[in-house]
Amino acid sequence: MSETLLARAPIEPGQINADHVWPDRSARFYARALDISDYGAAIARVMSGQGAENCAPPESLLDIGAGAGHPVREWLPLASSWTALEPNRYLRARLGRLARTQARPLAAHDGLWQDLAGLAVGPHAMAWAANIGATQTHPQALLSLMRSHARERVVWLVPAQRGPKRWCLAGALPPALHGESERPGVELVLEALGRSHAPHRIHVAHWQFAARFASLALATEYCVGQVAHQSGASRHAAIAEHLAATAHRLPDGVVELRAPKHSALLIWDV
Repeated sequence: MSETLLARAPIEPGQINADHVWPDRSARFYARALDISDYGAAIARVMSGQGAENCAPPESLLDIGAGAGHPVREWLPLASSWTALEPNRYLRARLGRLARTQARPLAAHDGLWQDLAGLAVGPHAMAWAANIGATQTHPQALLSLMRSHARERVVWLVPAQRGPKRWCLAGALPPALHGESERPGVELVLEALGRSHAPHRIHVAHWQFAARFASLALATEYCVGQVAHQSGASRHAAIAEHLAATAHRLPDGVVELRAPKHSALLIWDV
């Protein structure tokens, strides 16, 4: 099936540092999972529901680490100019396809957030960054750079669930099996920013990350591979048993794993 997500993506977003470009296989896994998740719809409800006082739709958007555009495309008006910075080739191709199918004024540039200063990209009404590592690794530098490229607002989207952050499906397992810290990422971001750089407003969106696998065995292999640093035969068996009881079975033997997510929108007025 074209929407089935195979279980051998080598790394996921939370496992890489701010300077790492995803391999295409990992980017494809993540983007196709978001295709079947309610991520974009959840963010759109928050962005569209706050009104002009909080986050009016901008006439131009600078999107740093744009991915395939999932958290933007459902709320940004079709007429708005959208400048995307995305270092992965596969995801840039997805953005190009989105621009063509929706007839959007969308320009995708190859580069990391640190490359922005060297690109011919002027100020936009809003500067936006969704789930990029620099919000935790270099928050003050990133915020300063984005402020210099925003006329009205800077908005970050960061993980807010009390649960794991390192790999997207970790929340499909209980803590004893995923072995991850469950401190919300937004707490780490706000702590690193300090009171002097705190956002003016925070809103939270609730959604589920979902990924499909051709079989339960492949889903199990994927999860076991993600915890390989702490895995043994007993953990492998425990993960297999847990997924057998909790995975959602779809037609043709396909299984879907789901992990609950919360995303905090941090908003600064410029």
